[in-house]
Amino acid sequence: MREFYEFDEERYQRRNTVKSYIIVALIFALIGGLAVYAISPYLPGANGSQDRQVMDNKSGLSNNSKDTTAADKENRVVLGSTADLIIRPDNPVADIVEQVEKAVVGITNRSEVVIPDFFFFNESRSQEVEGYGSGIIISKEGHILTNHHVIDGAKQLFVILYDGEKVEAELIGSDPQSDVAVLKIKHDDLTVAKIGDSDKVRKGDFAIAIGNPLGHELAGTVNFGVISAVNRTLQLDGRKMTLLQTDAAINRGNSGGALFNMKGEVIGMNTIKFGGDLVEGLGFAIPSNVFKPIAQEIIETGKVSYPQKPWLGVYITEINKEASEEFGYPVGILITDVTKDSPALEAGIKPGDVITGINGKKIEKIDELKSTLESFEVGDVIDVSLWRNGNDFVLKVKLGGIDVYD
Repeated sequence: MREFYEFDEERYQRRNTVKSYIIVALIFALIGGLAVYAISPYLPGANGSQDRQVMDNKSGLSNNSKDTTAADKENRVVLGSTADLIIRPDNPVADIVEQVEKAVVGITNRSEVVIPDFFFFNESRSQEVEGYGSGIIISKEGHILTNHHVIDGAKQLFVILYDGEKVEAELIGSDPQSDVAVLKIKHDDLTVAKIGDSDKVRKGDFAIAIGNPLGHELAGTVNFGVISAVNRTLQLDGRKMTLLQTDAAINRGNSGGALFNMKGEVIGMNTIKFGGDLVEGLGFAIPSNVFKPIAQEIIETGKVSYPQKPWLGVYITEINKEASEEFGYPVGILITDVTKDSPALEAGIKPGDVITGINGKKIEKIDELKSTLESFEVGDVIDVSLWRNGNDFVLKVKLGGIDVYD
């Protein structure tokens, strides 16, 4: 009986090992069966769906295809909010570029610069130079959008079309404040860019930049990236600009070119690379909703008009109570200089005068002067109370206007 009840450890372990192998085998068999079931619709010959998908991709179906299946739709990228274009899923950028690149042109700016002659100190000579940039065709009538700094100082302008044709261009108008300019050419066959809504652009959206970096030899260069930031405010050459930021490469010569979204719409005009040659991935573009009304106004009037605020045309400093007691001037606003052709100069205001009031209201601080002037309209005539060399008097001043850019 001892043999029956005696515990045989070695035999027990062997039985458990065999049992474990059987359980593991069953589990793997079950997993394998489920996997085969899951992928069976995609195996070659299964309902022909895989073969049909490959054929469709190679043939490049358009939106007119009546045999498009649900599986086909899932494997394509559709451009446009109304599904007006179906492109291959392997490289949508190439399909977009094929449609829009003819709307981007090169621009040549011929100008003259004066070069001093170092051998003859009182003489100088002029030399013709060429500058290069890019532009966007925005109308069938031949209007070309570009940056002001691309055409600034031009003696002669030329547009280089997609096929290399060179056409002389007329400058319709330019605005240095917004850095927007419009040219016009005469041509019968032009591809016009579609302008998109830059207010819908989001950080992280894909972006395609097309232009002529470093000149016309690299015309039509395509760069791909993302929108790094929207509504980026920068101070450039003393002017405040709100721009789209992108990591798509923007280099010298790209200025005036187009920044496209994945619908093939222009959402920005490439304008500047920030940080110089030591910095990469910091390109900026003027949003389409900013340049569009400016370009339209230039086309219609040849210039850009800005709102104006009342303007005296004086340089000033504040005289407080302590300065008044020390120098013998009244408390008020000291005129340190008067601008040429200004309303103040025309009215007879001179440097050294002190403004003490406007229309009978006492003025002692610069903020009071500014707020009081802003309460009037351009063209209003006001009474300015002044002190000059111990004498108080009043001059009538017709307020001028100064452009408001912000």
